Amino acid sequence: MSSTHRPVADRLAQGRDALARHPRGPRAAKAAAAAVLAWLAVQPLGGAADEYPYYAPLGAVIAVSSTVADSVRASLQGVAAILLGATIAVTVGAVVPVVPGLALVVLLGTVAAGWWRLGEMGDWVPISALFVLIIGSSGLLDYLTGYVVLTGMGAAVGVLVNAVLPPMPLTPGDRELSAVREALAAQLDDLAGGLRSDELPNQEAWLERHHDIRPQARAMGLLVAQSTQVRRVNWRARRWQDRADRQAEHARALERLSLVVDDLAGLLVRSENADREVVALGPRLRGPAASAMEAVAAVLRDQGEDGEESRSELVGEADAAVEELADVVADRMRAGVTDVLEAGAVVVALRQLVATA
Repeated sequence: MSSTHRPVADRLAQGRDALARHPRGPRAAKAAAAAVLAWLAVQPLGGAADEYPYYAPLGAVIAVSSTVADSVRASLQGVAAILLGATIAVTVGAVVPVVPGLALVVLLGTVAAGWWRLGEMGDWVPISALFVLIIGSSGLLDYLTGYVVLTGMGAAVGVLVNAVLPPMPLTPGDRELSAVREALAAQLDDLAGGLRSDELPNQEAWLERHHDIRPQARAMGLLVAQSTQVRRVNWRARRWQDRADRQAEHARALERLSLVVDDLAGLLVRSENADREVVALGPRLRGPAASAMEAVAAVLRDQGEDGEESRSELVGEADAAVEELADVVADRMRAGVTDVLEAGAVVVALRQLVATA
């Protein structure tokens, strides 16, 4: 590529990266475009569209979601929620005066909003019921037509826009993976710091060093599901297939690592604290165990920016540190020390981390 064209290409690449890092911007732009297109689409219809055209953009905004599959689902759920709310309003309005009717439609609509099939769109049930009861009281049939039909048409436009420009939210997933790797590394470093303390921490002090990694593990599970969902009804998915597969595999590996690190932290909290007479590691094993944890943490923090050779070196150092700990445990067994089961569990956990990290 010539030097003249390279700056332009670099700027385009930087722009794509910026958009990928901030997916809400493209989504907002698509929602705005879908709203305008939905408004224009209903203008020639006349009738209810002349009086209530703003419901078409509303439906379009509802439909623009994080994935194409989510867009279709949100549209169906949104229209269903609006229909349910309208049904509640029509039924209540036919038999109850306006003032108590307001309370009743809000009560029934809020309860109905919890129906699991409506998902996040359930909140539209009481809103729809209020709109129909109050605004539509003077011309119920026309209003229902405008509200339900026009919102549905707008949702269809939103789905179409999302299908033409489908999102591929992989870069935010990469950032999530990096954040989880850092969280796991920080937990290992904190455990190593406890082992290197001049005085062995008691159980309360260990609990302060025990991070809650479960939210990260749940986030990884959601990431795997999103990586699968993003490829459905998405013409761009084939282009990003390899990267999405790698991301999903990486997320599953981190989910397993999260469980291993959490178990390791729990073992130290229970078995290597100053409140116990017999501890899992003891003075002879704490130093090698801390070194192994720090070496594994360095592998987790490495994102491959310095090349494969540098990463292989870190993995080799971590493997050597874990095997040094294993050798010390084996020496204790040969010396006749029988209470090394928990120390062996630490070795097994660290080996799993090195193999997967």
